[in-house]
Amino acid sequence: MKKAKKVVSLLLIFTLTVGATLMTGCEKKESDPAKSIVVTVNDQNVYLNEVMYYISAVESTGAQYDAAYQQYTGASYWDQKDPNDPKSLSMREQAKNYVLDTAELYEILYDKAVKGKYTLTDDEKTQAGTNADQILNQMSKDQLKVTGFTKDVLVKVQEKLTLSGKYYKDLVDSFDIDDDGIKASIKRDDYKQYKTEYLFVPTTKYDENYKSVDLSADEKAAAKTAITAALDKVKAGEEFSKIKEADDKLTSSTLDFVVDDGSAEKEYQEAAMKLDKGAYTTDIIETATGYYIIKMVDNNSSDAYDKEVSTAISKAEDDAFKAEYEKMKKDYKITVNNKVWDPIVIGNITIPKAETTGNAANDTSSAGNTTDTTTSGDSTTDNTSTENATTGE
Repeated sequence: MKKAKKVVSLLLIFTLTVGATLMTGCEKKESDPAKSIVVTVNDQNVYLNEVMYYISAVESTGAQYDAAYQQYTGASYWDQKDPNDPKSLSMREQAKNYVLDTAELYEILYDKAVKGKYTLTDDEKTQAGTNADQILNQMSKDQLKVTGFTKDVLVKVQEKLTLSGKYYKDLVDSFDIDDDGIKASIKRDDYKQYKTEYLFVPTTKYDENYKSVDLSADEKAAAKTAITAALDKVKAGEEFSKIKEADDKLTSSTLDFVVDDGSAEKEYQEAAMKLDKGAYTTDIIETATGYYIIKMVDNNSSDAYDKEVSTAISKAEDDAFKAEYEKMKKDYKITVNNKVWDPIVIGNITIPKAETTGNAANDTSSAGNTTDTTTSGDSTTDNTSTENATTGE
């Protein structure tokens, strides 16, 4: 099979720019992350200061979703569950499982890499140090205390991820994945993509409740006048970008779609599909949201097809890895320190309290170097997410 593409950790390529998003203080009762064991894999302890790296990555991404979600719904993204499944886990619970699974995953892959005599190049070691310095330079003393980050800790994490990634890449390359067979099973015509450019004037707007409402009759008339003037300029040979600059009522952008994939409104899709490459609509196209002039950039793009093939191959690789990883775990005794891990509430540990719900500092105040644990012969959880943890597209 062909080489696995861009097989690097999502968390590794995620440059940890936590900076000002970390908490600016810590509770007196908060225990030392460097001495708090979260999980033991065989005889190797993984401490809270290392797990904080994975928590920070998850929370930094989740905070962006949370901000948008609260803006539109007034509710926390972290507390959302599947409305059709009363037994489903909240997003913060899923994230917590993901973090623990990720810590276990990398510890096992790292062990395999070390036993396989994998090593880092001088450049990779230097890069690990550079990444660690970049993180530390953005953090205050209080922030460092909360996370337990030191240069040694961060360099260790970076090097572990890099070495694990090398082992993972070689492992995936060894799988007997029939790339050509997967490609042949996907019909290109089903993913024929139309790439378009457009000029647009809206006839709707959002009210204070973020509900789409129609513009007034006068506003619609002004919109129609603007798009009509734009069409005259298009017919005269002017470029869309130049036309847009002359009238702030106009919007110019691109829209790529596969038939009936929901990317384009029905009227837009039907009009666009009639165009040859390089042609534009000679009439104004009206949809429920506004007026369009459409130009066909490419009416036979393979981008969507290529992406679908790549996704299918990646899934086959990931499925094969998951099966192999389940076998790997049987050789490892994984012990979770519940006294440290159970009080952790993902979503508000490494970001300001004002931007989150709950109180992570209080939640983690009882986390100490204790020995109340849950032990499993292979793993404490069954939902290890290897797709995001170990591969990047």
